[in-house]
Amino acid sequence: MHYNFKRDLQDGQLAEREAIERLQVHFPEISDFKQSTTKGYDIEAILDGQRITFEVKNDLMAHKTGNVAIEYECRGQSSGLATSTADYWIYKFDNTFFLFKTVLLRQYLFEDKLYFREVTGGDPGSYTKMYLVKVVEFRKWGMELA
Repeated sequence: MHYNFKRDLQDGQLAEREAIERLQVHFPEISDFKQSTTKGYDIEAILDGQRITFEVKNDLMAHKTGNVAIEYECRGQSSGLATSTADYWIYKFDNTFFLFKTVLLRQYLFEDKLYFREVTGGDPGSYTKMYLVKVVEFRKWGMELA
């Protein structure tokens, strides 16, 4: 698959809007959703007077590979799951959305090592490091946002 930043950014922003719609249905107590341009998270909202944040990932290859890819390093620097400040991660794959607590994803991958394997990929020269998790296993870790 050829990397196209502009197209991928548009796909990501659409996934963020779709994620907000699903969150509003599942959690009507969360309000004031806003898409963010900060590096640490994609969406912020208010729950019980407190700010809550979400990172949204749109995995375009999971349906072909049977794996979800979770980035943790890029260009020799920590990135992705390793640096996110989001309270929750939302993964879109196979046109479904799953919600995960960031702290649990970190535990499962960094501490418990519950991934299928580690790979390096991404755009040329990025040497992006990712954990691959089998989709069937990954689904068990989160909550589907139908």
